[in-house]
Amino acid sequence: MDNYDIDANVTRKTEQKHFKLIKNAHVIAPEDLGVKDVLVAGNQIAMIGENVDGSALDAQIIDACGNYLTPGFIDAHVHMLGGGGGAGYGSRAPELQASEAFLCGTTTIVGCLGIDYISRTPIHMVCKCRSLQERGLNVYIVFGGFGMPPRTITGDIRDDMFLIPELIGVGEPAVSDPRSSQAPVEYLQQLVSEVHVGGRLTGKHGVVQFHLGDAPSGTAPLLKILEVAPMKNIRPLHFNRNEQLMAEAPAWIEKGGYVDLTAALCPPQHKRGFRNAQAVKMLRDQGCDMSKVTFSTDGNGVSTLFGVEQIERFPLKLLHQSVVETAQLDGVSLSEAVSYATSNTADSLGFNTKGRIKVGNDADLVVLDRDSLEVNAVLSRGLLVVENGERVNRGRLDG
Repeated sequence: MDNYDIDANVTRKTEQKHFKLIKNAHVIAPEDLGVKDVLVAGNQIAMIGENVDGSALDAQIIDACGNYLTPGFIDAHVHMLGGGGGAGYGSRAPELQASEAFLCGTTTIVGCLGIDYISRTPIHMVCKCRSLQERGLNVYIVFGGFGMPPRTITGDIRDDMFLIPELIGVGEPAVSDPRSSQAPVEYLQQLVSEVHVGGRLTGKHGVVQFHLGDAPSGTAPLLKILEVAPMKNIRPLHFNRNEQLMAEAPAWIEKGGYVDLTAALCPPQHKRGFRNAQAVKMLRDQGCDMSKVTFSTDGNGVSTLFGVEQIERFPLKLLHQSVVETAQLDGVSLSEAVSYATSNTADSLGFNTKGRIKVGNDADLVVLDRDSLEVNAVLSRGLLVVENGERVNRGRLDG
């Protein structure tokens, strides 16, 4: 059975108590804390310690048996409404189901639009966001797509950020790509500044997630934007898609920017791309600040660059696979590999209660098999959603 098959044995029920006690877990927070017990109260981490007794609380016991416990993975680039459409109506992916995320350890996503921002609308985004949240998945969203200006609900992105708690900015306007609307750099500068102000007024980080394409201009448009707009609000994607962008990545990190590596953009289909683990090795060898490196998937997106005969949907399991492959590199610890999908991503997006196992943080947790690093159990918002590698408590309408 494929552990990522969302139609697998996923209807079994299991108890859900307010208190859950994860015993005998080797905690990768992502710092290596050794073997600890972790007490969850509702949707928060209440205690981390040794020999924690949950009997007085009538806690639900989850014995990790010495396996690893990590923060839930954060995938900052997911086409939750379905990506694609760039090769006609038949190239559209279906909407995301929550089970697909849970079964590969992903507990938080940022939903986005891509090349099709015509038929997939901001109202549709909000509805899908709330639907997935009701199923236990943490969901944030960005409005926009490849083209500009970004479509909004009120007519102003700052107003939308005020009114929609889950909206954290704009994504993914394309630069250095013939599929973009070729917006002038001055307009993109204004856009980032507006998201910056929207973030300040709402207490959000405020991000514009830029799609980087294969055109020779590379990161040059972003450097122009940076002349007037704050770096913290600029989050480029797809640095590992070609040699030029990988060569420009260290300079971007040196300026204080985050480099996001997209798990889907690698050979054999993307011949110029690099697997995330390979890209990590290249950046480490150049002495880069690796706390500025993040992983995402482009999950549920569709590659149509190579014609209708090679259409491919990108599964969310690519994030977990990237972490496992990176942990197998010489000199890379599991703590470091996990950070690319947890703490680093949380920092880049301003998610202060996610990405780390510590008291007071959200109870988004993943148990990984000590030998294979396969996903054994998952808690999302304190709910047990995967047990023994199988989806549990799935509703009739999963997505």
